[in-house]
Amino acid sequence: MMTRDVHLDAEEFLKSLKFRPGDFGTVALVSGQKHRAKLCLERIENPVKNFSFLGYNFWTGTYKGKKVTVGNGGYYAPDTAFITEMLCVGGVDRLIRLGSCGALREDISVGDYILATDIIRGDGVSRYYVDDDYVSEVDGVSTEQLEKVFSQVACVHRGGVWTTDALFKETKEIVNSYIKKGAISVDMVTSPFVTVSNIYKKKASAILTVSDNLITGEKGFLDARFFAAESKMCELGLELI
Repeated sequence: MMTRDVHLDAEEFLKSLKFRPGDFGTVALVSGQKHRAKLCLERIENPVKNFSFLGYNFWTGTYKGKKVTVGNGGYYAPDTAFITEMLCVGGVDRLIRLGSCGALREDISVGDYILATDIIRGDGVSRYYVDDDYVSEVDGVSTEQLEKVFSQVACVHRGGVWTTDALFKETKEIVNSYIKKGAISVDMVTSPFVTVSNIYKKKASAILTVSDNLITGEKGFLDARFFAAESKMCELGLELI
């Protein structure tokens, strides 16, 4: 039987990657997709790679004189949880997710933005961190700042983000049950991102660009509006910092 409290923790794992205290900035822009992280990386000065692990890469540099960390922090709920935990343990105090999602309202278009105000946990990994009745909370100040910056250039919708693990099980029965709980969008990341940040008492917020719409059936994964919104999101995320 196992007698140790835990087999591996985030602090120990960071040390194994030659990470040193102070390597991260206090603010991190975290994307799921690598190309979004690259868009952020191209805009910061003097970036230094913090670590590379299983395809997840983080760099820290400066933007207009301010130290910032950027990287790809998970495609799905499980990898998002352990990467977020590494960032929190590594000294990041404010985490901003630059993500994507599917819309759950007919009036939301591909290329619009969803500003997460409520987290609706449908993922499995967050249950290893908190009880089922735990309410994950985004940082109010960061969320208001995101809305102020993004609403000047695009259509921003505030509301609940439902995180699921099952991409091909977004059936009408399941989707509609989460719409009734207040979800206006669905993704596979935001719940563990915010939940783990909450546990470590870090400030987390999330802005997501819309890639598709589950109500209208529109699929804009290769739509120019979606790509343009991704690029603008990375630009505005840094301006927020």
